[in-house]
Amino acid sequence: MIRLLGDEDLPLAALIVAQDQTDIGDGLRATLPLAGRTLIEYQAGLALAAGAGHIIILVERVPAALAQAVDRLRRGQARVEIARSLGDAIDRFHPDERILLIADGAIAAQGVVDRLAAVDAPALVALPDSSEHADFERIDAAERWAGLALFSKGFLEATAQMLGDWDLGSTLLRRLVQADAARIAAFDAESGRSLPAPMLVTGPAALGAIEAGLLRRADPGEGNWAELYLHRLVATPLIGPLVARQVDQAVVNWAAVGIAWLGALLAALHIFWGAALLLPIGAAVASAGRRMARIWGGTAGATTIPTLARHAAALTTLILLARLLAADGGWGWWLVAGMAPAALLGLAALEPVIAAIRPLPRPRWQASADALVWTAPLLAILGGWRWMLAALTFYATACFLERFTGAWKGARICDK
Repeated sequence: MIRLLGDEDLPLAALIVAQDQTDIGDGLRATLPLAGRTLIEYQAGLALAAGAGHIIILVERVPAALAQAVDRLRRGQARVEIARSLGDAIDRFHPDERILLIADGAIAAQGVVDRLAAVDAPALVALPDSSEHADFERIDAAERWAGLALFSKGFLEATAQMLGDWDLGSTLLRRLVQADAARIAAFDAESGRSLPAPMLVTGPAALGAIEAGLLRRADPGEGNWAELYLHRLVATPLIGPLVARQVDQAVVNWAAVGIAWLGALLAALHIFWGAALLLPIGAAVASAGRRMARIWGGTAGATTIPTLARHAAALTTLILLARLLAADGGWGWWLVAGMAPAALLGLAALEPVIAAIRPLPRPRWQASADALVWTAPLLAILGGWRWMLAALTFYATACFLERFTGAWKGARICDK
């Protein structure tokens, strides 16, 4: 059977307008600070989460804050281009792409953007015509436009040819109405205001509620005991000050790497207590970086390389300790030390296998590199370095065996 492609099957791109100034000062609305980043990064995140393959930012001038925001988006693997004119923006779209328009300063709930991206073009998001929505442009006597629309490249080209002295947003809205564009309600008709209302941000005062909602994303609500309990106590209080000072998440991640390698340097000088204290601190700072990444989702930078670099510092410390213990107690300590990272690698390798066979939730007590570095100081105090290393190896190995047994049982059940 041949299946004809609908509009919703065509690739999606986004056009974000960033030309208007704030109601105070001379900066762009797009560069208003929001949870350590900018408003346009939040808008880009909405488009990316809705399935946009790339983003075109329409802007006449590129201030430093906007250039930095674009750089951060690109580090987060987003494909972002800057267009200085409407004609330049049109040239950057593929003829088959659907274009998701986000007007200057316009934001809406992710669910609304997703619904808009899932319908046939042309379409727009509509709001009830009421005093609380007075900032939005009126469609008719009953509704106003929420600043989000969906159309084809051809539709945008036709609009550009008739612009003249008209405003882009107003002209697009008029043509959308003339084309009888589908209207997506900004609110769920059955549950009322179950979704946050769209907003037209003109100044910093409007961003408080949005920032509070973003910060609530920081707590992962899952993970092992180290992430859920220890890191929540240590890392969560850091999020607010870091965001308030607009510290980049990448800086936090690499600060954690630096702390961890300082611990490894102390271990090289046989100051293992310094390493035992600094490695958990580095893990907590890294957790703060991960939580900041959760705030921004797909627009956040990658954390893989900093994580590997930090774990390399912990592994280096383990090797240095094993060498010291083996000098006094024989080569068997090399075997004991090697089993701990081997068990952690085994746990990581088992996860895709378990997910494919029979998904099982991870136990909260499951070992991880961060869990081991947090456990190490307490064990060292109770039993010294030898017993600490033996206990950590036993902990990691026991977790691997338990997970392996679960995977084995799952495979047997599937065979039956």
